[in-house]
Amino acid sequence: MVTSLMIFHAFISALLILSVLMQFGKGAEAGLLSGGASDAVFSGSQKGNILTKITTVLVIIFIGNCILLTKLQTGKDQKSILDGETPIAAPLNSDATTPVETTPATTAPAEAQ
Repeated sequence: MVTSLMIFHAFISALLILSVLMQFGKGAEAGLLSGGASDAVFSGSQKGNILTKITTVLVIIFIGNCILLTKLQTGKDQKSILDGETPIAAPLNSDATTPVETTPATTAPAEAQ
């Protein structure tokens, strides 16, 4: 189920990318799909062409599929291969068998009275 939804998600993503790339900027509707420049002159103020509506539908399907996939994946208990491993602390010095020698701090000589 999840695998088929993920394949569907990839397909919808590709269609969404294509529909956004096929849209034109403001005033450039005389492109591939409109058929000619004379059509663009009279329908320049048209509110939302077919590509805008297709993009809107694809966005709604995309967001719905995202939410559905999220809901399906949150219920699964996933384990990592590192869950059973205990972390091991590395030694601070290179020779772990001999303790680190510390020297006492030298103090200033007391003043003579």
